[in-house]
Amino acid sequence: MAHNNVNNKGRRIRGRFAHLPHAVMNHPVVSSLSHAQFRVLMLMAGQFDGHNNGALGLTAKQAANQGIGSERTFYSALAELERRGLIERTHPPSRVPPRPTMYALGWRGLDPTEYTRHQAAPSNVWMQWPGPEK
Repeated sequence: MAHNNVNNKGRRIRGRFAHLPHAVMNHPVVSSLSHAQFRVLMLMAGQFDGHNNGALGLTAKQAANQGIGSERTFYSALAELERRGLIERTHPPSRVPPRPTMYALGWRGLDPTEYTRHQAAPSNVWMQWPGPEK
């Protein structure tokens, strides 16, 4: 049976999808994430449109609207995702104009955006993650 982006009622499925390849999803670097960390990762991956890796930003308020009510939980999740190499910081935050820290997905190459200026191959730092500490 061919997949043609049509649901069971024959209607076309529209909209964005979170980009998370099976190789990343099934790797221990992702499978050992806490619920909040995984949720933040999905919120970041859900912003990716195919051309904006490096310009993915998420605020604590946006995260709160998606069920992560604690700023401490949100910021610690971002720090852990960055430590594991799943996201990479591409641009610092700014007050004027107001803008959150910009990130890139670690398994995708950088796209040329106003925050990255160049195109680069994926770093794949997440593949070297040593595993959970014992």
